[in-house]
Amino acid sequence: MFSWSKQSSTPAASSSVPSSSSAAGYRRNSASTASLIPRNVHLSSYLNHPVLKPSTRKVSADDTTYDTVFQTTNGFALIVRVYVPADNTKAPQMTLHGVIASHNWLDIRMRVIGYAPILSEQSWRSSKLKLGDAVYTVIHHFQLHPPSISQVVDENLSRLQQTLSGKSNNNNATNRSNPPNTTYSSNNTHNKSNGVNVQAQVIDNKEAACKVDEEELSSLIPRVPSNFPEIEELSLSELNDLVNNKATLDKFINKISVVDALKELKESIEMSNVDTATANLALEEKVESICMEVETLKQDLKSNVEKYRELDARRAAMTRPPEIHEAVRELASAKKKALNESDEFADDWVESGGSDVSAFVKKFMDTRVLHHTRAAKAERLKMSCK
Repeated sequence: MFSWSKQSSTPAASSSVPSSSSAAGYRRNSASTASLIPRNVHLSSYLNHPVLKPSTRKVSADDTTYDTVFQTTNGFALIVRVYVPADNTKAPQMTLHGVIASHNWLDIRMRVIGYAPILSEQSWRSSKLKLGDAVYTVIHHFQLHPPSISQVVDENLSRLQQTLSGKSNNNNATNRSNPPNTTYSSNNTHNKSNGVNVQAQVIDNKEAACKVDEEELSSLIPRVPSNFPEIEELSLSELNDLVNNKATLDKFINKISVVDALKELKESIEMSNVDTATANLALEEKVESICMEVETLKQDLKSNVEKYRELDARRAAMTRPPEIHEAVRELASAKKKALNESDEFADDWVESGGSDVSAFVKKFMDTRVLHHTRAAKAERLKMSCK
């Protein structure tokens, strides 16, 4: 591993890379017995990991994104970018930052897809792993099984690799198996990560993660070299043989590292497509069941909407204010009815020889007041129409 330096802006030697034996000797911390490990425990296990701590640096304004730089067994420096979601129920995400490479653990976005515990939220919870152990496992796998690098797109990582290559050329074969110590600049990493904002690197949006625009797709393909040293070193007879012998030309092309990287990239894309198709087919039955349920709910909704509209129409008819001329007509009819009732009541009382005058007057006056009230309302409505 490396250590992060805060003093220098250029790579410098600082700490040694752990050997394969020391890495193999490290044992994973015991998994928490709790169903959900707290986020601060995950971060502490990562930032205070005895192997990862010296080479880990926070690269975001918040506490969600970190870089860990390491060196593979073939002497290449790489960076694993770790995104720790604020939502503790979500799985962490890891990407190989600053390079275009091919590996069966990487997709075309350089996201780690070969480590099962971080593929889904359920897998992450059921694994009961701490973040430090998960990151260590991924890095250790890349150390022992290095990806095929087709292009370095990060300026600082390229500078770091040049430093490693320069020192490696000055050492003997024994020293090459134990690469030099190197410091990676934290300031450059934070301010010049290939001109891309750190937050833009966070892959937490599923919709964005499914989209690959043409520019990004083009960036995954290695650039055409400006020169071919392999050809320049050939003699005239060898060049003639390449031109005139297709089998020799094919064999020569297949030996070029960029061609190998392209083939591996093609295979990784095909494998990714197969995995995606397999996952889709596994969900086919579930999707069909959900579609049937949705169709049933759709029919129920349609029936309920029709009932609602019918009842709403009845409600509107019942609560709608009547037309003025209809109200005047009904008031006139009711006024006449009240007048007739009062007259009939008076006639009946006289003919029966009634004796309770107070009760007669009260009931008679109530009926007549109702008559005049309805007459007044009808008159007011007629006046409002003029």
